[in-house]
Amino acid sequence: MSIVVVGSIALDTVKTPHGERKEALGGSALYFSSAASFFTTVSLIGVIGRDFPQTDIRFLAKRGVDLSGLEITDGQTFRWAGSYAGDMNEATTHATHLNVFQTFRPKLSPAHQKAEFVFLANIDPFLLRDVIAKVKRP
Repeated sequence: MSIVVVGSIALDTVKTPHGERKEALGGSALYFSSAASFFTTVSLIGVIGRDFPQTDIRFLAKRGVDLSGLEITDGQTFRWAGSYAGDMNEATTHATHLNVFQTFRPKLSPAHQKAEFVFLANIDPFLLRDVIAKVKRP
């Protein structure tokens, strides 16, 4: 079994009662890819800017994530900044900078289109519909 995941990849700045991280790995597609890679082969489809840290790309590669669908383009990677107070289920957003994610249009290779399983992570619903239309057995 393998899974194709399409969605956001970001650098997040997050403050919690327990500490703060600046430009930490973020994005639903990235989190899903990392977690699912413990159980199966994952192909990641997303976009990052040239500013995305190479160490983080290597992290995904070491996890065995197929990065053939990862677009690296001119511009800044999607960034989100927020905080959590007492309830860690409720975030307050302080800034959202879509950057290269704003114009992202997922491209599925013929192999991605034949995937048995596709995980649609957080992304514009119109783009999700486009992905579903490209998959042979949605």
